[in-house]
Amino acid sequence: MTYISFPSFERRPLLASRRKPIQASPLSYRTAGVIGGLGQLSTGLFYDAVTQICTSQRLAANPRLIINSVNTWEVTNILEQKDLEALYFFLKKEIKLLAEQIDFLVMVCNSVHAVLQPLREYFGFPILSICEEVCKEIALIQHRKVGILGTKTTLSSEFYQKELQSYGIDYEVLPEQELELLDHCIFQEVLHGQGNDNMKMLLLEGINYFKAQACEAVVLACTELPLFISQEDTAMPLFSSTEILAKVVVEECFR
Repeated sequence: MTYISFPSFERRPLLASRRKPIQASPLSYRTAGVIGGLGQLSTGLFYDAVTQICTSQRLAANPRLIINSVNTWEVTNILEQKDLEALYFFLKKEIKLLAEQIDFLVMVCNSVHAVLQPLREYFGFPILSICEEVCKEIALIQHRKVGILGTKTTLSSEFYQKELQSYGIDYEVLPEQELELLDHCIFQEVLHGQGNDNMKMLLLEGINYFKAQACEAVVLACTELPLFISQEDTAMPLFSSTEILAKVVVEECFR
């Protein structure tokens, strides 16, 4: 694979400009619409991350968020059936509930980004991509190869793989059997409040696999995963899609 030469990397200055201190004014900021994660726990983790960013930067205001915490079991059933058409119509209906009140939208679930493009084409406001924002972060740090941990829907849709390739970044995914185990644990255990120890074991095994494949970092490409593993658990750099999305939302609200 041919890697991008970073001195000519066009997206880097744009990303760097986003890392300037945020100047929050309660008189001028944009409203973010939020489609919640597969479960309330990941939505709560996202909101906590937004709050921590505002607190750590001592912002004069908090971002205005309008959250639609969608029906977990309805969207989970759609994802398990791998019915992308049903997923599109479900999300379109849920986003319409927010549409007249927001300036831009984010979705706190990686898997539903499988239908991001048709949603962008339908709605007249920006819909930010969790995948695009995570890959920008990886490219800025100049990692050459990363592992991706996520659901089968996320990985089979290949939006992470394609976005990483656009930066010249190589990647690895789990072998099919290990991916099946992780996917089962997410849908059949975690979303039912079970499997905490099993999930952490599967994630650490996945990270060890990626390390053996010469990966330099690992993407937590499922917003539930940071509930079970953190940077304290491994020397391998982790990119939490939940935390990166929270940072981008704060920046976009106050830009």
